[in-house]
Amino acid sequence: MNGQTINTGLIGLNQRHIKEAVKQMQLAVIEMGVTNLQLCSLLTKFTALNGLNTYYFDPKTNGFRSSWKLQIYCVIHHGLCVLALAHMSYSTASNVRVGVTVLTIGGTTACCVKSCWDKAQGIRKLARGLVKMEQKYFSGRDSRPLLKYRYYMKITFVLITLLRIHLFHPIYMRRLLLSQFYVNVGAYWLLYNMLLAAVLGFYFLLWEMCRIQKLINDLMAHILARSRRRNRLTKMLHCLRLYSKLLLLCDQFNNQLGHVSVWVLACKSWFQITYGYEIYQMVAAPKSIDLSMAMRLFVIFSYILDAINLFVGTDISELFSTFRADSARILREANCLDRLLSIFTLKLALHPKGVVFLNVFTFDRKLTLTLLAKSTLYTICWLQNDYNKLKA
Repeated sequence: MNGQTINTGLIGLNQRHIKEAVKQMQLAVIEMGVTNLQLCSLLTKFTALNGLNTYYFDPKTNGFRSSWKLQIYCVIHHGLCVLALAHMSYSTASNVRVGVTVLTIGGTTACCVKSCWDKAQGIRKLARGLVKMEQKYFSGRDSRPLLKYRYYMKITFVLITLLRIHLFHPIYMRRLLLSQFYVNVGAYWLLYNMLLAAVLGFYFLLWEMCRIQKLINDLMAHILARSRRRNRLTKMLHCLRLYSKLLLLCDQFNNQLGHVSVWVLACKSWFQITYGYEIYQMVAAPKSIDLSMAMRLFVIFSYILDAINLFVGTDISELFSTFRADSARILREANCLDRLLSIFTLKLALHPKGVVFLNVFTFDRKLTLTLLAKSTLYTICWLQNDYNKLKA
């Protein structure tokens, strides 16, 4: 009997261990984006590799670590960026198209260098605050298909953009960079990789804020629907404390990434103008443009890809605004519980409802449509100016 009892106890213990292991595996599968420590580490190392920060996230210590090796690397990287900008500006002074491209990418590079050596380390504080909130309160919670879809979509477009820039764009640029072609392409790779890393870091910080905001909304809705009356107030106040922390992080996000975002949008808009110019040229005066069929398809594909990339970035900010509206609705239903909830509802109403940069413009789908419309307008104006030359 004792042997049977011991065996039964061991079997039960093993079953409990198996169940716990299965639960941990399920949580590991659910975790994605910056909720996964390894992916968070890879993201910070990718941005550090492109000269955006002198630190990285260490999954072993579960924190951000500075590195003197990265500091030396960033000094060298930024020095090469300055040389690349100077070289491309000098060697393509007569080419307006490449000159404006260098100007817009150079503005992005300058903002990235400034934020990298910022003594206040605002981006690092923002990332650390989001990671702490994620790990302490929301680790392992599902992001729901709406956010998962946008996460995978952005990863896919980043990989496509890397392939496009490094494999196909040099062939396309050969006709524009006549002298010192390989040096110019290397400089272009160096600068554009920094631009892409800045966009990727921006997107995932915004994605994580949307995720946290969505989970807080779900938690508040669950409290209102199922919790007992006597526990509602305490739980709701906890949610509001979390929301207050998130609002502070949102303010840091707008302040830290405002200038670089303006330059990135200018760069994207200029790409849309130049690619759009060549697409119209293919249609209106096909003999005036010396491009193979493969390169014509590359131009059309690049135009569409940049437009979709711009839409994806503003789409996640639209979700941010949608979740903010959901929060206000939930709090309107809950403000009868306590006066503090009414005060917080008012605070939320006064806080910017979207991603607002430099207190000038809101980053949303309307901005995307405006940029595309303006880019098309400038493209048409450019074509009208060159009409006689193209017809000849």
